[in-house]
Amino acid sequence: MSDPGGVQGFESVVPLGGAAPAPVEHVSPSHRGAIALTAVLLGAAVLSGVSSLLVWRDYGRVVVGRAQTGWTLPTGGMGRGWVVIVIGIAFAVAGVLVAADRDRAGRIVASVAGVSAMVFSIVEWGFGAGQSRTGPGPGMWLLFLVGLVVVAAVGMISPPADDVPADAHG
Repeated sequence: MSDPGGVQGFESVVPLGGAAPAPVEHVSPSHRGAIALTAVLLGAAVLSGVSSLLVWRDYGRVVVGRAQTGWTLPTGGMGRGWVVIVIGIAFAVAGVLVAADRDRAGRIVASVAGVSAMVFSIVEWGFGAGQSRTGPGPGMWLLFLVGLVVVAAVGMISPPADDVPADAHG
């Protein structure tokens, strides 16, 4: 290949009129957001487990002396606490995924689990336990709030920026 100017191997290092551009230093992204999201998710896992132990429904005077928890129904049947434990395990898995730099997968699992927690508590209050309910107990409220906080945290805490070379932007 011939060079039209007759000079081969010419490489411009300094633009006309001045100084060479400053070298671009690679700065590693801060992991504060991932640490905060991991803490929120692992706290949500613990709180969802706690919500299954709290009073699940406020029966008031309908059933005197025996309040329904997430584990047992007033009739003695199996409660729905196991679903809450599965949601709590999903929160813990999402926290581990975020801590292991699998942000996208962790955020997807956390979002699905958070929405599931909110929807489950609303559906349980609306359709569970027949006509003997007077309203949601603290277990349902806690589960709803945990789901709400998780979904808000996933949306507000941004993931670390991808490592893209400066000249790749074109």
